[in-house]
Amino acid sequence: MPISVTMQSELPTRDPGSAPKTCEEPLTGPGVWERNDVSEDDWRMPIPPDALAEIEELGRTLRAHPMETSALDPRDYALAACRRFMARVCEALDDGVGFAVLDRLPTDTFSKDELKKIYWLLSGMIGRPVAQSYDGRLLYDVLDTGARIDTRVRGDLTRQELSWHTDYGFNFPPPHIGLLVLSTAREGGTSSVASMLAIHNVLRDRHPALLRRLYEPFCWNRQGEHAEGDAVVHRFPVFSYDGREVRGRFIKWLLYKGYELVGEPFDRTGRDAIEAMFDIMSEPDHHVSFSLEAGQIQYLNNFRIAHRRTEYEDATHDPEARRHLVRIFLRDEGRRSFMG
Repeated sequence: MPISVTMQSELPTRDPGSAPKTCEEPLTGPGVWERNDVSEDDWRMPIPPDALAEIEELGRTLRAHPMETSALDPRDYALAACRRFMARVCEALDDGVGFAVLDRLPTDTFSKDELKKIYWLLSGMIGRPVAQSYDGRLLYDVLDTGARIDTRVRGDLTRQELSWHTDYGFNFPPPHIGLLVLSTAREGGTSSVASMLAIHNVLRDRHPALLRRLYEPFCWNRQGEHAEGDAVVHRFPVFSYDGREVRGRFIKWLLYKGYELVGEPFDRTGRDAIEAMFDIMSEPDHHVSFSLEAGQIQYLNNFRIAHRRTEYEDATHDPEARRHLVRIFLRDEGRRSFMG
């Protein structure tokens, strides 16, 4: 009998000595898709005129009554049309294809700071913003700092390609993530998304033994996002199942680095399993690609959708003209701190 996927909030837990619960049946539902199953109408969501009118009025209100971004609460503003629209966005994330691109905020009307405030308030209609780094940042600037990916350097601070991943699988990941596009690169930076639930089905058919391994723990490099002296890795599976929902987390280079950091051999079956998952997501039939534009907002279901970004080149060294995205994590469970 096919398993229908539904949204859950807590990571399933189990007795460390017991075998992991695995889903043996094919997954079904709108969140289980291949490229030919998805049209642009499924994920590109124009902001309705009545919601844009509210946003224009909101901008004037924020100018007249300045507030720190993190203190803004959508409950303090009459935004009925925006709430209706964001309810549709939530439906797309949790009961639809699992991702949405909002098209778009007017970048010629608002400053970057005002766009961040509007983004904060719209995102708060999906869930509670939570920290996305150990230092407690609630809004995170995604831009090239000139660094290169390393054990303690996150890829979002470089212009390098970011291969298939979910956000913060090494930790207590949020169910929803957002990206506001303030400015784009001269070249590159193309985004792709893939349904991990569809990949689960392909693995079930092609490599059942490898799929079972993905339900067992792996060593995840924590990228230095922890207190001094804490363990440098966490141990989590790629897939988990609580009897109702299959949930995924993925980023293969953190696993290779995790085993290297603890000096443990990375078992051959585990390596084959993550490479097989990576290769299937990379097949053209199993992902959708698009270029984000200034003013757009991308939201993802972080438990179902893996994403990637190609390397990019900025047009200038002028900081104001560089590719600049702003990320937000949304989670209603646990503490607002990075460790949940």
